[in-house]
Amino acid sequence: MRASYMGLGGLVVAASLAYQPADIVWWAFTTVSALIWPHIAYLHSCRQADPFQSEYLNCLIDALIVGCWVALMQWSLLPSICILAISMSDRSYLGLKQRWFPFVGALLAGMGLMAALVQPAAQWLAPLGVQISLLPLVILHTAYTSRSTRRMLKTLAKQNLQLKLLGRIDPLTTVYSRDYWWKVARTALRQHHIRQEQTSLLVIDIDHFKRINDEYGHIVGDEVLKLIGLNIRQCLRSHDIAGRYGGDEFTVLCKNAKAEDAYFVALRIRDKLAQIRLREHPNLKISASIGVAAADDSFESVTAWIKAADTALYSAKDAGRDQIIDAGPSSRIPNSPATIPMPANKTILNPVTKEQSVKDDLTY
Repeated sequence: MRASYMGLGGLVVAASLAYQPADIVWWAFTTVSALIWPHIAYLHSCRQADPFQSEYLNCLIDALIVGCWVALMQWSLLPSICILAISMSDRSYLGLKQRWFPFVGALLAGMGLMAALVQPAAQWLAPLGVQISLLPLVILHTAYTSRSTRRMLKTLAKQNLQLKLLGRIDPLTTVYSRDYWWKVARTALRQHHIRQEQTSLLVIDIDHFKRINDEYGHIVGDEVLKLIGLNIRQCLRSHDIAGRYGGDEFTVLCKNAKAEDAYFVALRIRDKLAQIRLREHPNLKISASIGVAAADDSFESVTAWIKAADTALYSAKDAGRDQIIDAGPSSRIPNSPATIPMPANKTILNPVTKEQSVKDDLTY
């Protein structure tokens, strides 16, 4: 925008100088200020640590130059008013309208400096050639400003969409954030009450996760959480939604799924998490306890729904961890061979036969 405005404004000043016996110095000043200064200002802004402050200084120099131009055009009203008006509108476009007084001061300083050097005789009427030279400034610069505005609005809309999406995603685990997941769960429960749509809820808790932080450190703990979030997402169907409920707790909303269907999603998640390995820590093993709760008319809120799944989760922990338990009628999915047992003194596991595991996988 600076290059457009200064270049086309310099054309108006050059047309005015053509009607007066101007010194070569003023032609050189006009050329440098119109064609070279915008690029100097750009490089100055790019190389500063604070671009806003550097741009503020650039705009003060712009105002000083414009003030010099007004005096150099011998106070001709039409071109002077056009150049000043466009200059002020550009300041508002750049978001610097809160600093009008410094700009006005720079304008007056430029006018006074150039008036002292040139001592122009006032010529209020602009020649026809000067009036014609205003057309590119008014038309082309306005068109370019409109184009820049549309481009900026598209960029802002894209960035706002990205910010909106980032607000929905937990940055560490890449599953949905708790707030967004809660909104989706509230909508799903409402749809169940209205249309009797089948939806089930999983609450997943990583067994002995505090031990991982204590033995391996929080950096490794964060890496494990990142892998857990990735593996949970890989186990979901296209319409399932996973969220991070707490530190090492995750929730999954299984849409269009009864409790039996959610069982197999939970089983797949549990077995997938058990396969997680870190190259630097091969002895680190993961297991998860999962509570399942299908939406019910007795649940008046998401809180009650989660409480039911949480109760099933604690039953799974009491049963020896690494279990999947339903909040409804007593039901348990046996451990599969993919599940890695915890130390014997901490976890009690029920072994399964190879035939039983194959049957579970085929059923899923």
